[in-house]
Amino acid sequence: MRTPARDSDRETRKAWTVVPFQDADLPAIGRFFKCHFPGPGHYGTMGLFQWRAVDHYLTRGIVNLIKDEGRIVSILSNTPKSLLVGGEECLVAEIGDAFTDPGYQRQGMQTLLTLQSIQDAWDRGMKGVYSTPDRETPSLSAFLNKANFLPLEGIDVESLVLPLNIGHFLRLRGHWLAGQYAGALHLTLSWIYARLMKALNAAPGVEIVALSGLPEDWDRFWEKARKPYDAIFSRSRQALTWRFFQNPNRYTVYGAMEQGELAGYVVHRVSEDAGTRILILADFLFLPGRETLFRPVLAKVLEDALKAGVSHIYTWCPAKSPYHRVLKGYGFLKRNDILLIWVQNEFAARLRETCKTWHFTIGDSDNA
Repeated sequence: MRTPARDSDRETRKAWTVVPFQDADLPAIGRFFKCHFPGPGHYGTMGLFQWRAVDHYLTRGIVNLIKDEGRIVSILSNTPKSLLVGGEECLVAEIGDAFTDPGYQRQGMQTLLTLQSIQDAWDRGMKGVYSTPDRETPSLSAFLNKANFLPLEGIDVESLVLPLNIGHFLRLRGHWLAGQYAGALHLTLSWIYARLMKALNAAPGVEIVALSGLPEDWDRFWEKARKPYDAIFSRSRQALTWRFFQNPNRYTVYGAMEQGELAGYVVHRVSEDAGTRILILADFLFLPGRETLFRPVLAKVLEDALKAGVSHIYTWCPAKSPYHRVLKGYGFLKRNDILLIWVQNEFAARLRETCKTWHFTIGDSDNA
């Protein structure tokens, strides 16, 4: 989630009104984000909101705006998601893109947008609303209290990183020449490490294939793969096709084929983040008992990352997940804890009381 703009109790300049977006607002939304987030990438583009809100496979997305004399000055999106709880499919929504023009911050706009977007979700029959805000957001405590959000305990999602080239970070924080030499050395060691891990994690009888679409046996795979989890966001054929194959961002999807059948998959994409190229390990899931096949596919992902010249690989994973052990064994380091918050209602209480095993990746948020 892009962090909500900072609000305070200072007297507002005027009584702002929240309005739902219309299709005709898409070009203006694209210009709004391009103005405040210049540079490469699809974040906030017209195409991204067309995909997320208009072309959504479940139902039309919720996007609310505040305008000043017809110009967008604040925005918040609430994206529909399908969450399986004990095998029951439940419609929920994620508060994701939230930003206010710096010239209009500290006027309570994000609070207005959040409360209206939550109400819109209830009005449309959604059972829960969640978000993954940055813990460093200055107004986080007010954001949680005013909208009645609380962290969901027990899931313990961690962000993990595998550094591949420290040169960029050293150049930013020290002498560029030292960073250049250190980066070159680190990159050389990363290539050696990649070849070593590929050899150590080879899986005879397993073929790793790039997927341009979901295979014919996907429904069988999904039915089996979801069984160990009390809570897992839908990876149905329709859900994953929309999420990764129809997304304006370009994703690479690998399937691990065992005896001609799909045993698991991994999704990644290369992204530019504050001038640094990174590889986001967006999603992964394997059949129960075949989670170790994650290792040989990770070797392929590591190779892609080095060829793309990224500084590091970034992902999310619950600490109690079998995939967490694989990632840590591969050298991934904990960066921080991910704050997963839900609006408090009967559904959130049900999650807290009955869902002990979760599968949750960065692809289950709007952050990838």
